Amino acid sequence: MSGAGYAAGAASFGRLFDLRDAPPKIERADGAYDVAQLGDVRLVSHPDADPLFVEQYRRLGAALYQAQLQSGVRSVMVTSALESEGKTVSAVNLALTLSRSFSKRVLLIDADLRRPAVHALLQLPNTVGLGELLARSGGRLPARALSPTLSVMTAGRHDPDPIASLVSDGFQQLLAEAGDRYDWIVVDTPPVVLVPDAGLLAGRLDTTILVVSAATTASPVAAKAVAAIGAARILGVVLNRAQPADIASGYGYSPYGYGREPRRQNRTADRGFISLGTNGR
Repeated sequence: MSGAGYAAGAASFGRLFDLRDAPPKIERADGAYDVAQLGDVRLVSHPDADPLFVEQYRRLGAALYQAQLQSGVRSVMVTSALESEGKTVSAVNLALTLSRSFSKRVLLIDADLRRPAVHALLQLPNTVGLGELLARSGGRLPARALSPTLSVMTAGRHDPDPIASLVSDGFQQLLAEAGDRYDWIVVDTPPVVLVPDAGLLAGRLDTTILVVSAATTASPVAAKAVAAIGAARILGVVLNRAQPADIASGYGYSPYGYGREPRRQNRTADRGFISLGTNGR
């Protein structure tokens, strides 16, 4: 990803960690952010997370690691066919896994400007984020360092029509310059069948993880999602809410609603699996 040729006056990202927003809700006694204290058991950092669930995210991280070695991929879009299929939890857990288990420098970006959810899952403020960055030039980049290896850029302001921002030179420059600072960029996007955002972003990111619900997503809808992204751009599929008896190995993963509140019970009851290597990348 190269920054050459972008419009003059676009935001400079040399002060990535300079933003001092309101403190996160989850802090240790010394004031540092402690993701392990987040109460959602669906996160791989949770002390009571299902070990099988954690290992399957490590498997996903290993597939991306191999793809990086083979093809040099450094940015991954996480999307779904429809809403409420688990894309945001998958994106956050992938970022956590790459930064914790693989010790990679990771930037997690919430590019779902229509219904952002990363900030709620990580209990971060969302007063300034990607939307504000793309709406102006210059200034400090609104990313928060959660650890020495993980930073998060929330979505910021709600935007019912973010297409112009997402296809702007500013967003391309963000990816280019962040690519010089991080080993991985993980981007959470809206569902690809419902709105065009993810389909437009697919060409700007190196690869895609598609999250599909076995319980609710019909095959024609999943096929439509693949067509919108392009099969060659999909590294693999996370199948959510599959029955353990129907698959070779369980993938301990519970659903997270797109635009809904987290479910309060049976959070680990659903199972799914990861299917990787669909295009050999």
